[in-house]
Amino acid sequence: MAAATPKNRPANGRQRILRIGVLLGGKLVEERLIRERAPVTIGQSMKNTFSIPIEGLPLEFTLFALDQDKYSLRFLNKMDGRISDSSGGVQTLDALKGRGAQNAGDYWQVPLTETTRGKLSFGELTILFQFVTEPPRQPKPMLPASVRGTFADRIDPQLAVILAISLVLHFTVVIFAWQYDLEVPRSIAERAYNLTFKQDTYQVDVTQPEPVEPQQGSADAGSGGGDDKQPDKDPPKDPPKPSTGNNNDSGGRGAGDSVAMAEDEARKFADLLTGEGEGGTSEGDMSRRRPGADLGQQISDVKEGGKVVAIGGGAGRGSRNDGDPRVGTGSGPKIDAPGGTQSAGGGKTDEKAPSGRISVSDKQTYDDSTLTPDIVLSKIQSAYMAGLKRCYKSYLAKDASARGKVTLSLTVNETGRTTEYNAKGFASEVDACIKSQMGSWRFPVPKDDDGEATEASFSITLQLVPD
Repeated sequence: MAAATPKNRPANGRQRILRIGVLLGGKLVEERLIRERAPVTIGQSMKNTFSIPIEGLPLEFTLFALDQDKYSLRFLNKMDGRISDSSGGVQTLDALKGRGAQNAGDYWQVPLTETTRGKLSFGELTILFQFVTEPPRQPKPMLPASVRGTFADRIDPQLAVILAISLVLHFTVVIFAWQYDLEVPRSIAERAYNLTFKQDTYQVDVTQPEPVEPQQGSADAGSGGGDDKQPDKDPPKDPPKPSTGNNNDSGGRGAGDSVAMAEDEARKFADLLTGEGEGGTSEGDMSRRRPGADLGQQISDVKEGGKVVAIGGGAGRGSRNDGDPRVGTGSGPKIDAPGGTQSAGGGKTDEKAPSGRISVSDKQTYDDSTLTPDIVLSKIQSAYMAGLKRCYKSYLAKDASARGKVTLSLTVNETGRTTEYNAKGFASEVDACIKSQMGSWRFPVPKDDDGEATEASFSITLQLVPD
């Protein structure tokens, strides 16, 4: 049984293909055989099968469409031409519009057979097409073997010698550098450590002490003479080797680790001194030990506890025989104070200076950071409230009924320092006194969502009321 031939391919193995010629102004500019079954496009774009830059032609238009391995001709309304088939009949494009062509909107479409040929015109453009038997492919031209030569004939001997010498020299340098590589310190941090910190050296006396000869006639001398006498004590052992500052002496830690540990210890010590831990306080917060830092809290504790001042105390060391403390009852001498006569012993003429209470009326922040208004208020109440009360109390000595509000505006920078600060709303004297203290305030470092140090601004309103 004979093998089946491929579709649209005659028995001789050659198929019918499109032959297309393009003319501009009556001159042939391109002719092509479409060997592969594929759509044929024309237009002004370079992506088309035939790129024709003439006015009025679309950017891309499929002239010969392929449907089920059969070609169909598509033509525009502005195109003119004629088509003939194997029967010899010739039909114009206008006649095809009324007979067998299909209207697709912008163009018309008519099926083609392998015997169809035709001519299309569009202004200066003329397209001729027909179906022809595929001609055999021409072999690629090649030079004879005697002319082409061999691979060795293409190599320049002089260039080959230079390349070989260059490769030998390069490999020699690489092997020498590999075998005699210099030892350098392991890291830049270790080199910086060795240059910054001088290694400790020690001077150790390793000379052996001279042996003491026994005296003649002593009790330690034996009957055999002094030469047979052995020393009573063992000779001293070798002294310990001095420390050379090697990095492995500290439990295997390197110089870089020692520097990092020293920085951590310094940072912890600074936090203990300044109290810049979490929430602005730490176990070693030195701000609580400043003069007058907790004076207001201590006075309040004394008032709430109802304690009295006592003298004496101890086992038999008091002013009385029983040694117990006693409450002071005498009225001491009078002292002339700036405001008048005042008793130093609590007599009838003792005058109590007016005092005031400070409470928080409002608090707000203008930036989103880890430093919140509550943390700022906690630090002010624990460390700086005594100074604010002194400013208010000194003004109450002039006006005992003064009351009102004062607004504190402050900005904390990346190091926890107060950079921009102001106090206003109360008497100018009190505002100036509070503002002079705000410049020395310190708070925890504010940080943003990424953990980077940033600035934070706050506004705190305090209510000042006399007792």
